[in-house]
Amino acid sequence: MSILNDVLRWSEKDLSLWLRDAARRLLFNEKLGPQDYRELYSLLKREKGIAVAEALELVPLSADHIPADGGTELSVTLQTMGNLQNVNKITPEQTLSFSEKGVTIIYGGNGAGKSGYARVLKHACRARDRGGEILADVTQAPVAGAVPKATFTASVNGETKTFQWASGTAAPSELSRISVFDTSCASAYLVEGEAAYLPRGLDIVENLANKVVPEVSALLNDEIDRVDISQDLLAGFDKATEVGKVLVDFGEKTNRDEISRLGSLSVEEANRISELDIAIAEPDPILKCQSIKKSAAHVKKLAESIKDKEKYTARKALEKLQHMVKEVSDSKLGVELAAKELRSQDELLPGTGESVWKELFMAAKKYSTEVAYVGHEFPYEKVDASCVLCQQPIAQAFDRMHRFNKFINENATKLATEKQGVLDKALDTIERSNLDFGFNDVLRVELEGAPAELIVGLELYQKQLNNYRAWMINAARLDDWTNKPDLIDSPVAELRRIAASKLWAARVYKKASDPNKLQRLTLELAELKARQGLSAILEAVLALHDRILYRSKLESCKVDLNSRTLSAKSKDIAGRIITDSLRKSLDEEFVRLGVGHIKTKLKERVERGKVKFTLLLDLPAAKKIELILSEGEQRAVSLGAFLAELKLSDHGGGIIFDDPVSSLDHIRRRRVAKRLVEEANLRQVVVLTHDIAFLSEIIDSLTDHPGIPHVVHHLEWVGDGAGVVKQGLPWDKTGYKERVRLLQARAKKMAPWPMYPGDDLVNDVRLMYSDIRATVERVVEDVVLNGIVTRFSDMVGVGNLHKITGLRKQDADDIVALWKKCHRVTGAHHQAVNKEIPVAGLDEINADITSIQTLADNVVKYRAKPAEA
Repeated sequence: MSILNDVLRWSEKDLSLWLRDAARRLLFNEKLGPQDYRELYSLLKREKGIAVAEALELVPLSADHIPADGGTELSVTLQTMGNLQNVNKITPEQTLSFSEKGVTIIYGGNGAGKSGYARVLKHACRARDRGGEILADVTQAPVAGAVPKATFTASVNGETKTFQWASGTAAPSELSRISVFDTSCASAYLVEGEAAYLPRGLDIVENLANKVVPEVSALLNDEIDRVDISQDLLAGFDKATEVGKVLVDFGEKTNRDEISRLGSLSVEEANRISELDIAIAEPDPILKCQSIKKSAAHVKKLAESIKDKEKYTARKALEKLQHMVKEVSDSKLGVELAAKELRSQDELLPGTGESVWKELFMAAKKYSTEVAYVGHEFPYEKVDASCVLCQQPIAQAFDRMHRFNKFINENATKLATEKQGVLDKALDTIERSNLDFGFNDVLRVELEGAPAELIVGLELYQKQLNNYRAWMINAARLDDWTNKPDLIDSPVAELRRIAASKLWAARVYKKASDPNKLQRLTLELAELKARQGLSAILEAVLALHDRILYRSKLESCKVDLNSRTLSAKSKDIAGRIITDSLRKSLDEEFVRLGVGHIKTKLKERVERGKVKFTLLLDLPAAKKIELILSEGEQRAVSLGAFLAELKLSDHGGGIIFDDPVSSLDHIRRRRVAKRLVEEANLRQVVVLTHDIAFLSEIIDSLTDHPGIPHVVHHLEWVGDGAGVVKQGLPWDKTGYKERVRLLQARAKKMAPWPMYPGDDLVNDVRLMYSDIRATVERVVEDVVLNGIVTRFSDMVGVGNLHKITGLRKQDADDIVALWKKCHRVTGAHHQAVNKEIPVAGLDEINADITSIQTLADNVVKYRAKPAEA
């Protein structure tokens, strides 16, 4: 454990986060796959600021992943494990108890729940090989928030403590002091052509250097090689131009904004290239200059003409006209109100005061002042005067005529007359105005090269102006402003731009006539053409710059891929761990586990003036370890290394083995069983197994060490749930005495016995006699044969052979009689319909069960004593 903590402290201090994530992966799975290396490569790039597509979670190695470094003075042993929730199909409220000294055996067949208990133990004790993720009952609908949980009690330096464990959280550090054997406890690897031993934990550093770094480096180099940074597309640019100067040292420091600026040509700049090309090639630039200036003047005059015509249809003109119409309308309303007032004072004819009547009155007034009564005001007031309308004496109508005249002369009437006059004058001006702005074929030639839509627009604009004027006049007269026709955008701005462009071109030709200025124009053209060339490949150039920057970032990743630093750390740790004591301890364990043919030796090396060692395995060189050692031998090496390192570390806590004999043959199974029982003299040993033969070997080894405490549990599937804890051995491994006790307990549950037993009870009795028969056979094996032949064992006890000679015929007959009775009653045989034997009653059943013990006792009691040697 000290190695793992040393590796942790070093990783936190010296390693990048992605390497610490790799260390965590190696802790739980020393053989990483291609997907692991791809993910680690992505994490490396992300740490260097390179965007990656995967949304990966970086989980560096931390103290929560490894056993706590509590020192040798801390001793922890398990007492109980229970209250498992959401763990496979294991039934809740089960409790496994552990013997704090000696051996605890937990047996479970396939599907009995052993693997679920084992995974929880491994996770809670922070084993390297944790057996995968712990799942809830996958046969049921998932329950939100259902987290696998368990409760442990343990003795910590003699004090009982309770610990809660939940999947996904850090396991209690005290429980991590329980050591768990797994296949990652030790390994062998080739170093400089020799097979070297690698202690547990050191393989993480070694695999970082020898596997992770090379694999990730290969991915990095492959991607670097695939990044195309060829600069062939930059060839051909004049180095004297701005573009050429920027591209000559094109690389990651190149100003990207400057490249974008130079490669972005405006329409004017593109046109400038054409102008300069033509101007520089022109044989008589002065004549060309004069011609263009004249053309510019024509275009400018057209623009001014259109601008002048637009004043009649401009928005302001329309608003002004609408205002005039409103004023006339408002003034007429005032006149109508005054006329209404006039009519209200007397009985007058309809329409009096309105426009027709007003014309009549004004005509009468004019006749009076200019013909009938020249020189006199209207109405004429003399007594003998006559009305100019009816030619009757005016005396009676004088007041009315005077009132009418006053009405005509008041402001409302005058204002209406004035407003109408202003409107009429404005409409007359608009109607008589000439809106033809003079676009003709000559100007069409002047505008050659202009956008085609401009020429079409000029013709359309001319028609629209005329139509718009007609609508304005009609709308004003009717005071109806609906159905206003659309006007396209005025071409004035575009014409002015063209005129200005022509003047600019004229100046270019003028400059072209001067040799000094011509040279400057030539340089300007070269710059613009270089920029034009860049603009054609701008996206490709920027993409190339992106690739150069990306490749530079990839190159920066190589700083984290120095395997020598990792190898140096591995040697440093190994130099402190690998000693002659370790070598001797390994040799001892290898012999005890049946792989004594694998020898170890120390190879001396000098590093910085200090003598250090590499621990080698005496195996053929330059071959893959898996081709030299069988799977069983590799498992034995791992187990031996685990026990050797425990011995040297003075570790006093409990140890757990989950199916430690996987891949081992029967000879090595027995050696492992014997070795684990021996270790139980020193510490708590917990063994979980589904191997009934290995279980038998442990029981047999415990028989040879009667002073070692032990507890046996077996797990069963009961109803819909697995992992139900049963005390003791399973029936097939139980001795005859325990079987007699179990049979008596079953018989007791049959009471009271009914007068007529039903089918269910009959079937139970037949099953009972099947087990009685099996128990009789166990008596033959354990008592009669006296251990000469033992099932699940290849040992034949020849030394006890003489003991069987003393078996009495009476005892043999009694055994055979009971066995045959069971044979007839058991449900294993189909009974003939007419010969079906009735089952025994409860008293008979109890008597037959009791007779088993009697038979065994008689065999022992009356067996002839062996002859003295």
